[in-house]
Amino acid sequence: MTEKSNRIDLVEGPIFSNLLRFAIPILFGSIVTQFYNVADSMIVGRFINSEALAAVSASTPVVSIINLFSIGLSSGSNVVISQRVGSRDHEALQRAVSTVSFLTLFGSMLITLVGLIVSRPLLISLKTPDEILNSASLYLIIVFLGTTGNLIYQMGNGALRGMGDVNWPLIFLIICSGLNIVFDLIAVLVLGWGVPGVAAATAISQLISGIGIIYRLNNGGYGISVGIKYLTVDRYELGEVVRIGLPAAIQNIGNMLASMFVQASVNTFGATFIAANSIVTKVDMLLYIPVDALSTALCTFVGQNMGRLQLDRIRKGINYSILTLTVMGVGLCSVQILLRHSLPRIFTTDSAVLDIAADGLLIMSFQCLFYGIDRCLVNAMRGAGKSVVPMITAQFGAFSRIPLSYYLGVKTGDWHGIFWAMLIAAFLRNTAIAAYYFCGGWKRVVRSYEEKHPELLLGK
Repeated sequence: MTEKSNRIDLVEGPIFSNLLRFAIPILFGSIVTQFYNVADSMIVGRFINSEALAAVSASTPVVSIINLFSIGLSSGSNVVISQRVGSRDHEALQRAVSTVSFLTLFGSMLITLVGLIVSRPLLISLKTPDEILNSASLYLIIVFLGTTGNLIYQMGNGALRGMGDVNWPLIFLIICSGLNIVFDLIAVLVLGWGVPGVAAATAISQLISGIGIIYRLNNGGYGISVGIKYLTVDRYELGEVVRIGLPAAIQNIGNMLASMFVQASVNTFGATFIAANSIVTKVDMLLYIPVDALSTALCTFVGQNMGRLQLDRIRKGINYSILTLTVMGVGLCSVQILLRHSLPRIFTTDSAVLDIAADGLLIMSFQCLFYGIDRCLVNAMRGAGKSVVPMITAQFGAFSRIPLSYYLGVKTGDWHGIFWAMLIAAFLRNTAIAAYYFCGGWKRVVRSYEEKHPELLLGK
């Protein structure tokens, strides 16, 4: 790997400043994604009609499953490649990249085939209204046909980050989002294609970004090659990518499914509470973007340094991240408490909704105090190659929300119980991963990695 101007070497140099440099583009990427999601819905709702917006919205759970699976699987690409970069093993890096390329192509074909078969039955099972069923089904068919571009982008994004290049994934995300909006407007206002045009705009923009990712991997000075003639499978590398990425994908999907079950409890309190709960969720998502950015950077940091078994550097990186996010959490908690009556006004002027949202933000604000610890430990474990335990602890927290919401909220008839259930479940998840990590879990992860890579011990 000869070109370093666009890469951040996380195995050398100042730990904290490099982590921040790596996290900032991820932070901006999350902001771009939020902006794009809002803009996309605005175009559909304002320039087509409410029925079209309903059709696209009805497809959202299915599309989310695809995206969450792709993002989770890409974490396997990120970790494995970051470990190979850290070890400075060029041949292993090329094998990993070639294997990821094969997995991307095979996985996209499989997702497309399964999606085309199950998309309409899924919409029917979700009780999609008959008047929008055909439009929603056609939207999903086009989205599934464009799976290849999406998966290339997600897996390539993970590969670039693994090599320390975090700027180009942001550039491609901005390009993808911008093209999507432009293509949406052309498809809707110029060509009059309606919902199918919106789906086609998404598929085309993702494909263009995927092609850009491939070009960057081949010409970015990383010393690796991507292309049809390099599609080979190394069984060990494939096993590592799947072993790390699949649990992360399952975790993402499980979290979404758990949220859908919790929504059933939320719905029992009526439209006013549903609206207020949605506002609390949106505010939480916005406030936690910086936390997720730094903890995501930590995953690559741990991966690269595990490649050289620099355990002391890893420990410092984890400690710096936990300390930073704990201090940030205190600040975010204070912001939510002080602005709990003001923030919801961004979304509504309904006084009843505002009162409920203010109480919800007050209760949920305390999650900020330990959310950063949870995210840091989860990503540190995953960066070290241990993905199953974070999945289990995350699913424990996610699915514990279901009985907690029912017994604290629905059973008592007090909507405050829904918010308390979310807070308690988050605390349980944090406690579970912290107990594993500090009670010998991290040592077992290191021991397992050393057994798989004895050459690292010989080199010390």
